[in-house]
Amino acid sequence: MTWPDVLATALVGTARSGGDAEALLDAAAAHALRRRAGVPLVPGAQPPPPAPPDDVPMVGPAAAARAGDLLAVDAVTRNAGPVRGAGRLELLAEWLAAAAAAGRRLPPELVPALLDAGRRHPQLRPLIGPVAGPLAGWLAAQRADWSYASPAAPVPASPASTAATEPAAVTDRPAASDRADRGQSDVDEDQVWELGGIARRVDYLSRLRRRDPDRARQLLEQVWHAEPPEDRAALLSTFQTGLSTADDTMLERALDDRRRQVREVALDLLAQLPGSGYANRMAARAAACVDLSAEGRIGINPPAGCDRAMRRDGIAPRPPAGVGARAWWLEEILARTPLAVWPEPRAFLGRRIADEWAGTVRRGLARAAAVQRDTRWAAALVDQLTADVLSRGQPDDRLLLEALYDALPPEELAERATAALRGGLARAAAVGVQHVLDLCPRPWPPAVADAVIAALEEQLGRRTAPWRLAELCELAALRLPPALAPRVAALAGRLRSARPDDPGLAIVERFAATLKYRHEMLEELV
Repeated sequence: MTWPDVLATALVGTARSGGDAEALLDAAAAHALRRRAGVPLVPGAQPPPPAPPDDVPMVGPAAAARAGDLLAVDAVTRNAGPVRGAGRLELLAEWLAAAAAAGRRLPPELVPALLDAGRRHPQLRPLIGPVAGPLAGWLAAQRADWSYASPAAPVPASPASTAATEPAAVTDRPAASDRADRGQSDVDEDQVWELGGIARRVDYLSRLRRRDPDRARQLLEQVWHAEPPEDRAALLSTFQTGLSTADDTMLERALDDRRRQVREVALDLLAQLPGSGYANRMAARAAACVDLSAEGRIGINPPAGCDRAMRRDGIAPRPPAGVGARAWWLEEILARTPLAVWPEPRAFLGRRIADEWAGTVRRGLARAAAVQRDTRWAAALVDQLTADVLSRGQPDDRLLLEALYDALPPEELAERATAALRGGLARAAAVGVQHVLDLCPRPWPPAVADAVIAALEEQLGRRTAPWRLAELCELAALRLPPALAPRVAALAGRLRSARPDDPGLAIVERFAATLKYRHEMLEELV
């Protein structure tokens, strides 16, 4: 039946027209679906073959219902649990990891919602395959926005690596055009590079950098001056993948670009290349400022000015308010110098430095350790910078200390967090313990968990301001081992009995409820 026929029959009624009511409703539903799809009907279309079978056992009914709640998109269900927003995402990630570890899969009717969640939150994607199974790949073939879940295609080898591994019958073939040599799929990708929008071109160049960084660099060199300045910055940022000294010349070229964003991208990349010309220039400047010839002490001779070459290399000529110009230039040079040029960190920091320059040297080296992710220097500097934060309390020092934490290994982070919390929550907050705890491996190791609960118990004995508890409780609710749920519930019960009007009671009760939720969630998967 055509749509006009359906409409006419419905207006008259099947009782008068003699039609079949069920057939009329089926036809109306089919036409409604077609109109919503916005495409004409395709006579004789064949549905795709069914999804491959999956022998992995499904989770039980309770665990499936829990997963459905975590994947819910309606506001009522989404706000029903103890944790909302980013916390729900962490709970979902924990559920997916636990289900995979238990060897269970998600019920098939929930897989589309999971793929939608992965589309919105890329950090979930590595967790989807083990619990969705082959159904994820089958569904990905039906919808373009789920294509990330398709089975990974093999990465084509670069021409250089292929020549070393292929048999002579292949490597001795006559030379052909570069495009024909790579195959039809790469021809399509080249069309993306030539005709696509900037987002697709950046994606293409990023993927090419993974398998053939030299070719990716050559492509960008060929079109560099024809690209709009904002596109040059985005395209150059793909050099983060496969970065090597072979990129040095291209990055030096970008340092002379008129657009500041392009120069900043080039500087960030050059700072990660110890053997680059940029690194050698900074090392020479640092050697002129830092004298290590005397035994047991370090002589400091800061730059007298900031010349054009220094400005080209990213050294800001104007210092921040309250900082002397020569001290600032010294800090900038040290922050950009490869740490490998200095002696072993403990030996270097054990030497005497004039008081007027000691803080500047520490800050410069700390910035270098944070950017270069140097674990040894970060560990050696973090205590000194912690003392600076506690004594001066400068916001920039706090931010720099948090950047150093990012370079520390997990075991060191756990030790730092435990030690900071034993000094009291207020002192720990002053040195950024929240950031350290956020970086600690999850679930938190026993020493960290005990220190967190002890700090909360000590703080709750004082009628503290709720904001001091809120951040720690929200993080601990998602990171403590779920087996500690009874201990936290007892803590909330004691506070409720002793001070029912305490403003922090609601925070602690939500903390206990979230931990109980996680404990029950994981028990359902056993």
